[in-house]
Amino acid sequence: MNVRHAWNWAKIKADPKKPFFAQRSTKNTPHTAVILLRNAEIPMVQNRPPVFLPETSEQVQHALNVLLFMSDFNIEPRPLAFNVLACSSTGLIHYIQIANQHLSLILPTYKITNNGRNPELIPQLLKTFLSSAAYAKVGFGAYEDAARVQEQYGITCKNLLDTHWMAKIMGIGSSSVGMLHNVFGNIQDDYIPGRLSIGDSDDSDNKNNINTSNNGSTSLLGQVIDPRRMDWESFGDREFSSELTRCIAQDAFVTLTTYDNIVAKKFKPGYRPLLEDPSKSCDSARDFLLTNIPRGTALPVRSIHHLLKGPYMSGNMDAVEREAQALALVKSLVEQQVLIPERGDSAPLTFKEPSILGRRVALPGVRSSEDLFNNQQTKKLVAQAFNCRVDELRLMQDSVMSRKPEKIQDLECFLGLYEWLEFLPGAHLDEGDISLASASNSPMSETSMGCGRKEATLMALYLNFGIIAERAKAEPAETRHWATARIQRLLQQGVLVRSSHEGLVRVNPSLLRQLKRIEPSSNRNNGAREVMDSNKVSVAN
Repeated sequence: MNVRHAWNWAKIKADPKKPFFAQRSTKNTPHTAVILLRNAEIPMVQNRPPVFLPETSEQVQHALNVLLFMSDFNIEPRPLAFNVLACSSTGLIHYIQIANQHLSLILPTYKITNNGRNPELIPQLLKTFLSSAAYAKVGFGAYEDAARVQEQYGITCKNLLDTHWMAKIMGIGSSSVGMLHNVFGNIQDDYIPGRLSIGDSDDSDNKNNINTSNNGSTSLLGQVIDPRRMDWESFGDREFSSELTRCIAQDAFVTLTTYDNIVAKKFKPGYRPLLEDPSKSCDSARDFLLTNIPRGTALPVRSIHHLLKGPYMSGNMDAVEREAQALALVKSLVEQQVLIPERGDSAPLTFKEPSILGRRVALPGVRSSEDLFNNQQTKKLVAQAFNCRVDELRLMQDSVMSRKPEKIQDLECFLGLYEWLEFLPGAHLDEGDISLASASNSPMSETSMGCGRKEATLMALYLNFGIIAERAKAEPAETRHWATARIQRLLQQGVLVRSSHEGLVRVNPSLLRQLKRIEPSSNRNNGAREVMDSNKVSVAN
């Protein structure tokens, strides 16, 4: 066998700018890496494609060195597959798989760290590789895997690419590598990654290996297992079976192919994406949000995401598809600036990782409570409703609630509730819809036609997204008690009313009618549209 192109390791010098690989050579080939690992007597558990299982810390260091030095073989560096194999019963990491498109390494981190008790024994090169942004690491569920690595070994993984997340923001749901393979895999592939049935294997040696246990553990024959989350501690120190090794290695190779197809938006022939008409779906989602969220009220992306998973979507979709399509719709709404960052948040809204779920966004426009006080007539009317003089409204600026008079506290509570009540569909009935009013002689017909919210729902919205949301986080019990008492006072005063047969709370129709008479709905809509356009221009600039 001709090995003249293999490296002379004594001549390799570290490059400070690129700590993982020396100068690549045009003479390097994938076969060269296999030769170097075999010459180092690192156990090879599969020939085609080659899979190596180092046993000691020194072997891990050497094997990873070869893989990183020779990755991509003199072409632009591509992501390496990153896969954590954790024990299903304890959650502890037993193996970390690193692979390129030609070669896979299964690194026994549990063994070389003394059963996980000494994380400082992790080889330095593996630490450096995981914590550096010089190499991209791609995997299914890579963010969850990185959290496990951080928790168990104290290593912060950087430059991660999660195929599960990348597909999800496209509207493609998945709960396993196999599901993504069904969407983005090659048509000629006949292997379903992620799971295998030991009993289906025709390999007699494999069956013997599985049945034979050196530590008396339960046989795996006939079981369907997921190598990513199998009970490795029951598996013990037995050698990897050929079928199990193939399944683990194939996950890595399929992940790399899936990543390329996701980036290129290359679907398997015959697959039709759920979002076939994204613009139409976004229009429907926007209209749905406009009837459920007040303009200008900032909510986390996570909340918008969960809201769109509700009755707006078809009941024929399963939970995985619903989750992915809702997230894809939120992403499209942000890109179209239908949803914008909250005030004071100038950072761009990108969907590169799940941290976006904690960012707060809002429908462009002015919050309803602010809108009332921007108009001198509505401001005066609201003050009169609570027996306040206009000059007394300055007391609302006091940060200590106990110093505020009862009527000011009632007014503050009303303003927060008003945001979640006045904009709802059906509020136009307060202006007098003769056709609908004549359709029913019931005195409650106007107060039950789609307006209002259940008191428990109203309380949850007010405490989590209202003007006292920050106070509710710091003092949840006290704030809830205060809000409950205020709502009851507002109901007793007649500012709010409750439907007797549905239990919905709404603004008193006579008060709402007066407010709308001062500010006609046509002007309100035009003003909101102008605010939206101005916000879009400011964001674009």
